[in-house]
Amino acid sequence: MFDQRSPTAVLLFSLPTTLAAARKGLAGPQADRNRAFWGTLHQLTTAKVNAAGLPCIRSGSVVPAPDYSASFGEQLQTAVSATLALGYEHVLVIGNDCPDLRVNDLRAAANALLQGQLPVGYDQRGGVFLFALDRRFLSVGSTPETALFQTLPWQTSQLGLALTQYLDLTFGQVVSLSAVRADWNEQVDIRSGNWLLGAFAGLAHRVWSLVSRSFRRFTTPEFQLNLAPVRTVCLRAPPVAG
Repeated sequence: MFDQRSPTAVLLFSLPTTLAAARKGLAGPQADRNRAFWGTLHQLTTAKVNAAGLPCIRSGSVVPAPDYSASFGEQLQTAVSATLALGYEHVLVIGNDCPDLRVNDLRAAANALLQGQLPVGYDQRGGVFLFALDRRFLSVGSTPETALFQTLPWQTSQLGLALTQYLDLTFGQVVSLSAVRADWNEQVDIRSGNWLLGAFAGLAHRVWSLVSRSFRRFTTPEFQLNLAPVRTVCLRAPPVAG
């Protein structure tokens, strides 16, 4: 069980609702619907972090005046460093665009951190839906390792492999979560599933109702991860619930 005294914080790295709605109109062309969609998805993600018993820190709260003109990697590096500077030993980084995220994913990752491992959770397109850093990240300062972190292929299908290699070479002890989840980056990614069930069904169905009527259904071929070149260990998570 984790609580507010946990050495691990969850950094919810996300845009403000209005900006997310303008940049990623997953709920269609209506601005109000998109704002409601991203607001509800944020609530759903936060509820899962709270259920895991971990402190949830939104990136906008630790970086009150973020520079959205900076690269994704630069913004992320700033937010992670600011969260660690609060005194936490570890930071789990997630976004608000993965309704398939489970409470047990967060618990399994937090347990891995307590064992000295850095967990990574892969998404179905080769990216990640979760990864972790610890206080060693602060010590890299303005070294080449920091520059490399900022220039990783963020928001692409190459990120999973590149980030795993970076963490393994820089810090070691990388472990992969057994679950592969689905992020929602484009309308083609949106689909129903068992994420609509469980303790968060009310919020989940609200999210689904805001997007399901706004686009034509797509079918995406299954994406097969090939991480053979990466030295990882499978972390068996508890049975999925909710």
